[in-house]
Amino acid sequence: MRAEEAGEAHALAFRIAFAAAVGLTLGEVLGWDFPFLPAMLAVQLLTGRGPISLKQGVAFVAVMVIACAFATLLAQILVDSPLVLLLTVSLLIFLEFLLLARGQAMGAAAIFLITTAVVPLLAIESMSVAYGLIHSLIAGSALAVLLAFAAHALFPTRTHVEPASARAPEGAPVAIALANTAVLMSLVIYFMLTVSPVSIVVVLTVIGILRQPADLSGGTAAGLILGNLVGGLAATAAYILVTLLPSPAFLLLVVLLVGLLFGDHIARGGESAPIYTVGLATFLIVLGLGLSPLPQDSSSIFIARVFDVMVAGVYAIGMASLLRSAFRAR
Repeated sequence: MRAEEAGEAHALAFRIAFAAAVGLTLGEVLGWDFPFLPAMLAVQLLTGRGPISLKQGVAFVAVMVIACAFATLLAQILVDSPLVLLLTVSLLIFLEFLLLARGQAMGAAAIFLITTAVVPLLAIESMSVAYGLIHSLIAGSALAVLLAFAAHALFPTRTHVEPASARAPEGAPVAIALANTAVLMSLVIYFMLTVSPVSIVVVLTVIGILRQPADLSGGTAAGLILGNLVGGLAATAAYILVTLLPSPAFLLLVVLLVGLLFGDHIARGGESAPIYTVGLATFLIVLGLGLSPLPQDSSSIFIARVFDVMVAGVYAIGMASLLRSAFRAR
């Protein structure tokens, strides 16, 4: 039985690495504004361990379309009333974090959390960029489902795997949702007031961090900070290598290697899995920042932006830890 479990863990690691590498490479080759989205969404689907059904895949894409349409409508209606938009987004994000903390409708809540946080933010900066994100989210969700199917076909499950169940409800879900909302909205407000090329990257990275289990005290918080740091450093090294040898095949190999390193630890499970999940998500998002066809500057500016993302990650983890403890105490 141990051998079967080890074999399934290796297969899962290869599935994660395959989806990350092919997803990011396709996003780059197709010239998407946000090339990391197919890889990020595919990894999210695969870390549920059990293979998804055709019905679940179609539902995933359908929910993404609905969430994007809702966020776009919200942004168009309230874009001229920033304060009302801010209050509405804050309430919606709180409700989405509350569902996640209670372990209810987690797939839909996670998708709506992404669209609610980033689409209105980009709409204030540029509606055309917001439409580019919406295209990448919808097309990326469809591609992510196809990648999940392909990954399971290439690296099939050799043991019986129970369908992924909803995560156990967190203690004091309202306190956790309030803390998460305060941390995320502080960054959303900052980027609404200060247009930044890293706004989307920072917000998506912080969402990934805040979705991890709520106990961010002590070693867990330090581990998430380390995972965030390692993911950013790995992305910087990969960006430099891909810049020196700009080739889709080389990009595929680099991301595949890094995906295997992170995916192996994710597949093993245990307390360290969330740390490597954050690390891989940070790697994909930050590397996608450098590969994006959106206006970019020199490599030194890219490294400075990576530093901004790392600082935001440390802020999110530290502030979430403090606020969760404070709200729970009350």
